[in-house]
Amino acid sequence: MEELFTPHFSQAERAAREQIAQFFSRAFGAAATAENVPVDYPPQPGLGDFSVPCFALAKVLQLSPVEVAQRAAGQGLPTGKDALLSTVRAVGPYVNFTVADGAFCRQVFAQIAKERQRYGEIGGRKKQTVMVEYFSPNTNKPLTVGHLRNIFLGWSMSQMMSTLGLRVIESSIYNDRGIALCKSIVAYRRWGDRMTPESAKMKSDHFAGQFYVRFGKELPAHPELEGEAQECLRQWESGEKNTRAEWRRLVDWTLDGFTQTLKSVGLDHPTVKYFESDIYRHGRAVVEDGLARGVFKKHAEGYTYAPLEPYGMPDKILLRSDGTTLYITQDLYLARLKAKHKPALSVYVVASEQDLALRQLFKIMELLGEKYQMHHLSYGMIRLPEGKIKSREGLPAGTGADELVSELDQLAQAEVRQRHPELEAAIVAQRAHAIALGALKYYILQVNAKTTMVFDPKKSLAFTGKTGPYLQYVHARCASILKKSGRAPKGGLPSKTAALEPLEHALVVALARFPHHLQISAQAFDPSILAHALYDLAQTFSAFYQEVPVLQAKDAERTSRLRLVSAVKTVMARGLTLLGIPVLEEM
Repeated sequence: MEELFTPHFSQAERAAREQIAQFFSRAFGAAATAENVPVDYPPQPGLGDFSVPCFALAKVLQLSPVEVAQRAAGQGLPTGKDALLSTVRAVGPYVNFTVADGAFCRQVFAQIAKERQRYGEIGGRKKQTVMVEYFSPNTNKPLTVGHLRNIFLGWSMSQMMSTLGLRVIESSIYNDRGIALCKSIVAYRRWGDRMTPESAKMKSDHFAGQFYVRFGKELPAHPELEGEAQECLRQWESGEKNTRAEWRRLVDWTLDGFTQTLKSVGLDHPTVKYFESDIYRHGRAVVEDGLARGVFKKHAEGYTYAPLEPYGMPDKILLRSDGTTLYITQDLYLARLKAKHKPALSVYVVASEQDLALRQLFKIMELLGEKYQMHHLSYGMIRLPEGKIKSREGLPAGTGADELVSELDQLAQAEVRQRHPELEAAIVAQRAHAIALGALKYYILQVNAKTTMVFDPKKSLAFTGKTGPYLQYVHARCASILKKSGRAPKGGLPSKTAALEPLEHALVVALARFPHHLQISAQAFDPSILAHALYDLAQTFSAFYQEVPVLQAKDAERTSRLRLVSAVKTVMARGLTLLGIPVLEEM
């Protein structure tokens, strides 16, 4: 997928990397190719700003990596008005470089000031299309914190890829048919008593979801319910009018509730919506086409399957021996529907429990001749201290999406009132909700997607440490400094030979790296990379604020540091926005 995610750097970093490449070309000529001279970041800031491992180049030159590093560093750096590198030294088999404070800083400041909230963006016409499928809930119960992880991953990935010049189409498949919904219908028939969410004074998805739970609780005492659910499914599939009307009512109630939940976290449904009820019958034609072309096979026992054992996977049944379909059958048709958008890449944000199923789907689509790439953004479950969420038994306390957002709101309101007792209730509620969303989204996104995690509401709301409120606070701190300064910083570009304080230098380098962190985060399908980069920037700024005078500085130095604060504020806002975290001017 490298062709979709080309290396992306700030102007200053790109220029510095080009000078490093020229530096090696002068020393070793044609042997110093891009492949042999990979430019990376040192593991520790004190080692420099860029590092080149010499292993590949040494192999070509038939020298030891240490000897190559020493020979390269020994030639010294060129000087001149365009020089962006100030020091070079060999550290074992590595050559480490430090950027020139003044010249490098000028480029970083200038680009951020010009592009502002477009900093890190690849402009121009979006040529490649990417589809991102996320959310995709069952429509018979409310959303859980697990759904929120899916939603935040899919949404943030969509934002990052769009920023990097891709045309992103967000989609969702709503699981709005099947035996689970029929269980809800049967329970509503028995115990609904013609109630509505309004008459019951309940949020509509919670109202509809209670009947799925009721079915499970009543089943031991009423085993005949299973037969009624199967009959309901038969009625639904035959198009029986009353059953379809009951189904439509329950599904609409649930979807309306989903809309409210999404709105509460600042989002909406993905743009392209697919419904199982519309597509589940069409997968059979895809299977029959594959069978006719010899891609699929008919087993002696009568079922149709995809032979996948030669590719290291179990064979996959596509049609049962009685001709009925499975989930994979409709997934094949859905993949064909997505192909109509002509995507270069189709991303599925789906829990890790479906790892094998999606590997099988992707291989089958490849065997059927689909040309676009498919990727599974696999994520681990969010668990409670006592174990896994089992929604068929009702949502355990704290695991429902609505309940969790409400709890975070209350905790955040208490914190805001304690800090600002003079604020009006409406402002407290508004600010607290923004902090709650920052806590929720960052706590989830700063963890690598594949990691199973436990959500801790109180830890997520801490104003210190690796949390969303801490990042929001750093942005608000920048805003406060600029407000106290009395004017927006104009000019403030250090001279090309200016020397910065070490923490100023570290901030400038971190700002310059933001576009590349954005690119590698999107390329790795891992928002946590960007989340960690923002935390590192916030930490560096906090140290800078404690140790380096800004408002107390004099003349050009004061203006330059205000310009630096403004750049940090811009980049923090940019990164938070890409993660869906509200940006606050005051905390």
